[in-house]
Amino acid sequence: MASSFSTKLRIAYNVVFAPGFFDAMAGRFAFVPSLVSLPTAAPAESGTTFADLRGALHNHSTYSDGLSDIPTIMDAGAEAGVDFVLLADHNTMEPLRDGWQERYAESSPFLLVGTEVTVNNGRFLLALDVPPEYEPEKEVSAQSGIDAIRAHGGFPLISLPFDMKHPFDDWSVSGYDGLEVLNFSTTARRHINFLSLPIIVYLQKTQGIAAVIRWMATRPDAAIARWDSLTRGGKRQVVGIGSLDAHAQMKMFGRKYPIPTYTDSFRACQTHVLIDVGITGAARIAAVNAALRAGRCYFSYDCLGDPTGFTFAATNIASGAVVPMGERLAAHGGEKVRFAASATKACGEKVLLRLYKDGKPVASSVGGTLEVTVSGDAGAYRIEAFLFAGRVGAFFYGVRPWVYSNPVYVSEISR
Repeated sequence: MASSFSTKLRIAYNVVFAPGFFDAMAGRFAFVPSLVSLPTAAPAESGTTFADLRGALHNHSTYSDGLSDIPTIMDAGAEAGVDFVLLADHNTMEPLRDGWQERYAESSPFLLVGTEVTVNNGRFLLALDVPPEYEPEKEVSAQSGIDAIRAHGGFPLISLPFDMKHPFDDWSVSGYDGLEVLNFSTTARRHINFLSLPIIVYLQKTQGIAAVIRWMATRPDAAIARWDSLTRGGKRQVVGIGSLDAHAQMKMFGRKYPIPTYTDSFRACQTHVLIDVGITGAARIAAVNAALRAGRCYFSYDCLGDPTGFTFAATNIASGAVVPMGERLAAHGGEKVRFAASATKACGEKVLLRLYKDGKPVASSVGGTLEVTVSGDAGAYRIEAFLFAGRVGAFFYGVRPWVYSNPVYVSEISR
């Protein structure tokens, strides 16, 4: 796809003024003036035990513009330790019709096939859980693209919402159910600038690509702000995912470089999908699609630490109802709601958990667990987990973005 003049201007601005570098540096510090006391007991669970499946989402093969074929990509998934791979080649469901999803249905990792749909003005959608007969029409309006996905029973998401090259800018559309809140390709492109590149080259030469990927990990501020605006008040449920847009090749300054590999990309960022325990074999495909649609998932920079086992749930104190992330909790006006989160498995005490309501911080806790009871006002409540190197009182340094939950949506109901 040829770059427009506005795209070239965005790239030039990014290279010269290095906003990606400054955002990354600013994110290394945090001031958190109020921390809740740690609970005396383990946080409440969601009422259901889930299996936590690690997914590498949004990958391209030789069916479009990826470097490798599907068997090579699946081998990379096995090497990276993911449970499933989501293929999203451009504007085609041919891999599904050719039987690749069925071929890997009993394997580990298993394969899901969707597609990345090109709509007008260089925007992109993700079409997930669509049937093999679906074949997208390119360069239609974003609204027409969303409508076509829904007409085929699919799950439409906005892809690359704030990408430097291909930002999505038609927010008047309706009918989409999710958003790529974190897209690692977008994050990496923001580090193609005169301040980040010397650091990247140094890290690559001295520590390897894994160190480069860890250094690039940055909070996707613009996409998170958009997500919060869409879910504000808890009325609309919008699923957030973390994606890769992995091609195993990166174009810089007119040349293609075979970096990062699929394996390296899969280790960078994952979406963890929560399905019922005991589901095996081909049934996992339907279970993962259902969980993604429900928002029963969280996404994370797994390159910074394995968050498997992260939990977030909300309890209506009066009714006893308990729901996990992605679901809706009803509360009468004035009823108390307890939010509980845990992210202790890998990183222990060096974890800062923050609870947000409609994008504004409500409570924070250090040590990997958070439990707080608040008035059950309507809104979208979600958790962000950060790793940190140290702290002096309320000042945290060496802060790294780590885990993002999907919201619990609290709805006020009249008595």
